Amino acid sequence: MAATIAFQGLKWPPACRASLRLPASSGTTLHVTAYRCNPSRGARALELQQFQGQQSRQLRKASRNTSKCAALISYVEVAAGSDYPEDLAVEVHPTEAAVGSRICELVVHAAQVAVAQRGAFFLAIPGGSVLKMCGGLVGQPVPWDRTFLFYVNHKCVPLGDKASTHQKALDLFLMRVGAPLANVAALKGFPFLWPQGSSDPVVEAREYESWLRQIAVQRGMDLTSDVVPRFDLMLLGMGSDGHVGSLYPGRSETSITGPGAPLVLPVDKKQPASITLSLPVMCAAKQVVIAMTGAGKAEAVRAALQTPSPFGDSIEMPARRVRPVEGGSALWLMDGPAASRLDVAAGARALLAADNAARAL
Repeated sequence: MAATIAFQGLKWPPACRASLRLPASSGTTLHVTAYRCNPSRGARALELQQFQGQQSRQLRKASRNTSKCAALISYVEVAAGSDYPEDLAVEVHPTEAAVGSRICELVVHAAQVAVAQRGAFFLAIPGGSVLKMCGGLVGQPVPWDRTFLFYVNHKCVPLGDKASTHQKALDLFLMRVGAPLANVAALKGFPFLWPQGSSDPVVEAREYESWLRQIAVQRGMDLTSDVVPRFDLMLLGMGSDGHVGSLYPGRSETSITGPGAPLVLPVDKKQPASITLSLPVMCAAKQVVIAMTGAGKAEAVRAALQTPSPFGDSIEMPARRVRPVEGGSALWLMDGPAASRLDVAAGARALLAADNAARAL
């Protein structure tokens, strides 16, 4: 199996040279393509080199005219175990802002394709930093009147509470873009109180699943062979412990899979409690995007993408279990600091360092 990693948006002066050294690793290949900006001809591919194991090469000068600029995009293929699907892709962008822009770009594209094909777009978004990045959707050409939005996870708090994922989404972009709120699945706020005043997560999960199944039937969502609704785009964030949504390491919710598994689960790990889409729903999406930024996520990225599970434990790293099914795809989207512990990032670190130096010129 092979995973592809793309380092995006690196700006290089033509005289810049990079020596990329990868750790000894059977089957590790780094493909590097250098482009030169030419106002009259546009970007032109100059060179393609491959780096096997610890072999290193240097990129030749893209141009002797230092007034020109060049971009470098590299693709890394990593031979890995059978739990790494061929359709797993990783993009590394220079900054957190670039990651946010890429997420919005993916939403716009997926929405337009889905509406053109089926007349409706089914989107799932999480809370946290990825939700904040969705604020960039304001002013973007998203067909909101044809978009049906669900939350990957949501704290069981009263509507209007500042901790409410729905309230945050309203403030960040839903109200500003005029999205029909009838198309947004929010919690009901049932008055079954827990110690800290939150709603009953069991009831909330049951009602949220009912709403999802209802939308799937009424709006013609595609289904997997196990009759799991397929979102067109599933956005996920990953915590430093490897959790996605409200699926946490060592928790039973992460092991709930297979035919007939619930679509939405109650989670009482923290107070207030929360609900989360289950792993089968995450994996069923036509496109899953797992985004993370910052050096604090670097070890989790390494564990999820490169480190084999030492015990074969099915619940130790929820993020590594998000694997697409039935033709779906998975994209891991991160900034340079989040990718810094990847073995293949030995070369990436050189790219990013040179990029930073180039930007300072």
